[in-house]
Amino acid sequence: MEFTVTRPGPVPEDADEITVPMRDGVSLAADLYRAGEGARPVVLVRLPYDKDGAYCFLPAIAQHVNRRGYTVVVQDVRGKFRSGGATEFGVHEVDDGYDTIAWIADQPWCDGDVLMWGDSYYGMTQLAAAAGGPPALRAISPRLTGTRLSREVTYRDGSVDVEATSRKGYFASWYVDRHAYEWPIDWDARPLRDTFEAFFTALGRRSANFDAEFADGPERLRFQGPAVEQLIAAPPVPTLFTVGLFDNCAQYSWHDLDRLLADTGWRSAVHVRLEAIDHELNRHGREPLAPGETPDLAEALDPALDFFDAVLAGRPEEVPAVFAETVHGRPVTAGAWPVPGGVEVSLFLGLDGDRPVLRGEAGEPATVSWRHDPADPVPPTAENPFARLVPAKGLAAVADRSDVVTFQGPAAERAVDHLGRVRAEVLVETSVRIGALHARLLDVAPDGEVELVTKGQVRLDGARTHEPVTVELMTISHRLRAGHRWALQLMSSDFPEYVLEPGDGSDPWEATALAPSEQTVRLGGATPGRLVLTVHRPTTHREDTP
Repeated sequence: MEFTVTRPGPVPEDADEITVPMRDGVSLAADLYRAGEGARPVVLVRLPYDKDGAYCFLPAIAQHVNRRGYTVVVQDVRGKFRSGGATEFGVHEVDDGYDTIAWIADQPWCDGDVLMWGDSYYGMTQLAAAAGGPPALRAISPRLTGTRLSREVTYRDGSVDVEATSRKGYFASWYVDRHAYEWPIDWDARPLRDTFEAFFTALGRRSANFDAEFADGPERLRFQGPAVEQLIAAPPVPTLFTVGLFDNCAQYSWHDLDRLLADTGWRSAVHVRLEAIDHELNRHGREPLAPGETPDLAEALDPALDFFDAVLAGRPEEVPAVFAETVHGRPVTAGAWPVPGGVEVSLFLGLDGDRPVLRGEAGEPATVSWRHDPADPVPPTAENPFARLVPAKGLAAVADRSDVVTFQGPAAERAVDHLGRVRAEVLVETSVRIGALHARLLDVAPDGEVELVTKGQVRLDGARTHEPVTVELMTISHRLRAGHRWALQLMSSDFPEYVLEPGDGSDPWEATALAPSEQTVRLGGATPGRLVLTVHRPTTHREDTP
């Protein structure tokens, strides 16, 4: 098996490489970018993706932040690239974040104020640092992240998310050792674990995190922090929390935000920002970023820097509590989340003859069914799950598959804006012990072209047949333009973005045989299935675009 190795890039000429001691004697490597002479506030970024590498363009980010008057420290987390210690996902980030901030605040080039910025894992390191309660941490700006990053989420009704294949792929690429590896995964391998074992054999070493996925007892490497409960117990830190409307990790963001905004101490400290971006920072309505292309740094950084300016000036209220980009519409600002004025509406799943439809009232009892064949799974909406705004070819053709049921609503008579949580409540039965239900919300244009708005998934318990299953479709901020209509697709697979359940409840990575299954959705009657959306502000003008 062929693979490529990514090692540390060269330290930029405008950076001074420094080492930061941790409480257990391990030293972590960092780059110091001075904004000028004298003591200044410091923006800290802690990441596992190489402080000097091309992937995260941190040298360019540091220069942009320097121009706003902030000194910057970019640090390789423990066990990655130039930093010492064991390579373990998430284990030490609370303590290491605290120790790094305390050390920075004591340096002559820092005025005592430390702020943090970053996406994904280097958003999670901010939440971890805040959970430790370091006195010098003045504000954080986590983006596209959450405390449960990479782990399955249990939703409000007790249902559990389907496992994303990206976690084990990530551990076998970024968390083998201090380097990073790229290699071809054979998604047709059975058991699926075999393709990973072939890579480890070729490499000659293994990932402790990957192996811990299959271990029981003390051998299992536990993710030790941060927990959102630990964060809530810490002193509130002014927080600008950015959620991507097309981010495949949005469930982690909302897992935390729901709890932070429900806490009386944290609620006033948290500012919510919704952006029409995916995890790789592609932005809706623009050409996807080319490999190695740097995104617009002002768009990525200036909202956080403006927030930091306001916090340090003692005026955090100058930044709106909520800012939401609206896909195909105009941005919204508000003083609280959920945005006041929203009205929850339901579109019920039903049949018009034999055609699945979404309509304003529940119809007569009926059923729709499909057969799931794991040998021919429904393909994903994007080749790269982290780049959801780079759609796979043939997204519209999925509706023609016999194992996909598409409920389509009426065409909108005028443009209507939707801003808030979305869910699908479905009374579904499966013929297997454990299955999966995937749902996709689509915007269908008058010419039949489709656009993915959001999607979600839950594990199905074959014994749970008398109450609806809720598929959380996260939050949307979307204008349904005149002539467009909503469509809700239901299916049993979304592979290889999510694992295929074997059917008998066994480990999907160890299974050698996957059972087909029959799914039946009950419509109408006393417990009708429905799609629930929040209409934020119906527009009365004829303008469909911003």
